[in-house]
Amino acid sequence: MTLRADIDIVVDRPLDPARPVSVLLWDADGVIQHPRHEWVSRLDAWGGPGFAEAVFAAEVPALRGEAPFRDVLAHVLVDWPEATASVDDLLELWEQVDGDDEAVLLVQQVAASGVTCVLATNQQDHRKDYLRRVFGYDDVFARSFYSCDLGARKPELAYFERVLEQLDVAAEQVGFVDDVEANVEAARQVGIRAVHHDPTSGVAGLRAALGWPA
Repeated sequence: MTLRADIDIVVDRPLDPARPVSVLLWDADGVIQHPRHEWVSRLDAWGGPGFAEAVFAAEVPALRGEAPFRDVLAHVLVDWPEATASVDDLLELWEQVDGDDEAVLLVQQVAASGVTCVLATNQQDHRKDYLRRVFGYDDVFARSFYSCDLGARKPELAYFERVLEQLDVAAEQVGFVDDVEANVEAARQVGIRAVHHDPTSGVAGLRAALGWPA
């Protein structure tokens, strides 16, 4: 355990040998996969200043499964007729992501130790299907919780509450790693033993955050 002086709480490493969790939730982007580009500049190059912000705002209902992402993007382009990208161009942008083989190997090692490894990620329908097809996450993780299936997205407390309900495991037996501090803090609010991962620290940093030996 380590003390976070800035928020005055104890960070409980999920895989601390003295008290390991039985289930570990893994975020996708920034943990086991990494986008190839900087989103805002790429989108604004197509539509001008503010276009990226409009796309991200429109994506929120799709992340909750309330609308297909393709339809959402089509509506954005109607509102931004000067944009030079097509719906297919935008969808392809969400596919430009690289898997992290070392991080996936760590997932497999943790799973082999007896901890149930579960994917917990914000994704709309298009990207969910792409990740499953290209990276084969159904074979990597025992279960997957995509926000578009749960009807809630991180950092909404409802996301984590629904995950716990479906897992039927006590929150203190569940760990979580994410690269977004707000998601980590939300998970802690429902009792999950959550830790933050800085993507720039690589897999060595991921091991350290989880309490997994190097």
